[in-house]
Amino acid sequence: MNPPPFLSRLSLAGWLVLASAAFAGPCAAQVADHGVDNLRFSAFGTLGAAYVDAPAGWVYRREFSQPLNSQGTRLDLDSRLGLQVNYSPSAAIELVGQANLRRRAPVAGPADAVEWAFAAWRPNADWTLRLGRVNLDAFLMSDHRSVGFAYPYARPPTEFYAQLPSSMNGVDAARVWNDGSAQWRAKVLAGHSRLSFDNSNTLDLRRVLGGMVSRESDGLLMRVSAFQARLFFSAPPLQPLLAGLDGLALLPVPGVAAQAGELRSRMTLDNAKPTYVSVGAQVDRDDWLLGGELVRVTGSVPVSFSAGYVSLGRRWGPVTVFGVAGRISRSSRPAVAPVWEGTLAPLIGPAAAQQVQFLGTSAATVVNSLSPKQSTLALGTRWDLGPRLAFKVQWDHIRVAENGSSLWGAGSTVATRANVGAVVLDFVF
Repeated sequence: MNPPPFLSRLSLAGWLVLASAAFAGPCAAQVADHGVDNLRFSAFGTLGAAYVDAPAGWVYRREFSQPLNSQGTRLDLDSRLGLQVNYSPSAAIELVGQANLRRRAPVAGPADAVEWAFAAWRPNADWTLRLGRVNLDAFLMSDHRSVGFAYPYARPPTEFYAQLPSSMNGVDAARVWNDGSAQWRAKVLAGHSRLSFDNSNTLDLRRVLGGMVSRESDGLLMRVSAFQARLFFSAPPLQPLLAGLDGLALLPVPGVAAQAGELRSRMTLDNAKPTYVSVGAQVDRDDWLLGGELVRVTGSVPVSFSAGYVSLGRRWGPVTVFGVAGRISRSSRPAVAPVWEGTLAPLIGPAAAQQVQFLGTSAATVVNSLSPKQSTLALGTRWDLGPRLAFKVQWDHIRVAENGSSLWGAGSTVATRANVGAVVLDFVF
């Protein structure tokens, strides 16, 4: 019997993580038996199956780093396995490593499976300094985004989290203090991050610099954050199209040159400098769960958008019923295909003008395919089978607007609707 395709593509490093996770429990018990209390093993995971009802060829992704898979039944959408190791050689120093085993884009390397790998220094109870690969702590779910057991849904809201990085290589410093019954937390961070997509595309976030402030009291958590980065996008499949637009921008035909230059600027992320501003809150009181986040990204046209979600849940003993509504929308107007053929035919001939027209139409299509505009309504139930095991069922109804399919792989510019049904089993040990 052959293994599922996504398992056959796991790297050697991935299998080592899997093996380590299998022995995490016995190892932890053995360490405890020997009285070594400064070394801790923990693990988490999700076994999930999903059915995606979408237009032919469209690929649903919970995050951009997932590879293309247009199959209706999906085992790789939510399934993952993680292992974390914490080692404290002294009271003030802690070394933390976390690996996340899941199916990733072919361009991703073994190092992409390492979510955390940092050293933390706590000179006192109020201050913490971390250095290495740390979580990008700018959003509510930053420190448990891959730990399905930590939230009621099958997956984090796609409109908000799909294209946001989860970790960075760098440094952050945090301070915690109490004010009456409220606990405040402030953090500054700096570093760089990378997202690896399918089709050999990579997005680098360099010179990340930002901070966040949170307040928690009586079951209410509020936070605000802001950070800025410089983007560099490597997209080999787009290079011929970009080169063609560069050539057209040099033509002594003002209308054509200006339109080609505008299309070129809307297709490139290189050296863009977006600013991310986010606010979020969540409440857990009297068996009611309420939460939501909003992020506004400003900068050049290709990277500007607004996204957010709101969730509501109610617990009855071990059962939680919830609903989530999410939305993302671009900040720019859709690109209109230029009309160049009639202008250029007398100058370069009908055949060449037709080729240039095709290039312009293709460029407008690519620009619009990079724009996000969709909304999702999700309903589901979580049943806690035990203190470390939860079973979930969730249904998502997704509406994609015209020229708004950038969260999908291989999507088109037409408006459409889709449905995703999922069952998952989340565990921690």
